[in-house]
Amino acid sequence: MGKKETKDKKPAQFKKIYELLSKYSQVIIVGLANVGSKQVQDIRRILAKRNALLVIGKNTLFKKVLATRVQDLPEGHEYYEDLKKFGAAIKELDVLKNQVAGKVGFVFTDTPVFDLKSVIEENKVETPARVGAVAPIDVVIPPGPTGMDPASIQFFHALQIPTKIEKGQIQITKDFVVLKTGQKVGQSQAVLLQKLGKKPFLYGMEVLACYDNGSILNKQQVSVNLNDVLAKFQKNVTNISAISLANGWVNESSAPHLLANAFKDLAAIGLQSGFIFDQIKQSNAPATTKAPVAAKVEDKPAQQAPAKAEEPEEDVDMGGLFD
Repeated sequence: MGKKETKDKKPAQFKKIYELLSKYSQVIIVGLANVGSKQVQDIRRILAKRNALLVIGKNTLFKKVLATRVQDLPEGHEYYEDLKKFGAAIKELDVLKNQVAGKVGFVFTDTPVFDLKSVIEENKVETPARVGAVAPIDVVIPPGPTGMDPASIQFFHALQIPTKIEKGQIQITKDFVVLKTGQKVGQSQAVLLQKLGKKPFLYGMEVLACYDNGSILNKQQVSVNLNDVLAKFQKNVTNISAISLANGWVNESSAPHLLANAFKDLAAIGLQSGFIFDQIKQSNAPATTKAPVAAKVEDKPAQQAPAKAEEPEEDVDMGGLFD
């Protein structure tokens, strides 16, 4: 009965995946190793609120749909009438086929992967160390009481764990490394961690790659922090502007500064001479009193006019011209 129900669902699953591949420009590939069904359901609900749909199915079915979607749909196809409305082949999807391997799921969305990565990966669950599992981190038991009675002391001795009996219980006397990153969990290690009530591993979904409009972004690329990239870009633009201004080079980064400085010079001359042009009127710069006429200076030829203090350059409002 179970096999018949699965077989009956395949046509609907095929059509749904075909539709999603047609609708969304981005497919995020997520790793599901050691992820439980409850975690999957929790993340699926969270993603749904962000216009993202998590699909988990058999890789063979996904590959079959993918192979169909990258080609023009033949009229003789068994689902032709249902699928023809989705239009011509999307050949760019062919790069996605190499990502369909292992225990993976697919998130269909138009929301940038950089916005969803943290949402996908933050849901992690503490898990006991199971025999055969590969340790993702170092597992170290710190010194302290174990809560176990002295009858179990031989178990610790067999594992060469330094211990002592104190206050009626076994106490570990110094750090003991149970597992190192990449090491497989053995039977004795699993039993030890279980006896101590330790759940050393945190498991959750991991973003492995992302298909985006015909390109594949790998794990390192989807881990880039866009805010850091933007900050570095802005810093470099500032450096280029400074070097260009110092050398008199005119380019896209220095031109706005050159024009702004030229405007300030013109505004300062205009304010001093009383020639107020439209751009100064639009600014907030106050007009200065006109310089005294030459006739008044000539009334006292014997006296030399005191040197006029150089006026500081005014910081004139650009008036929106170069914003």
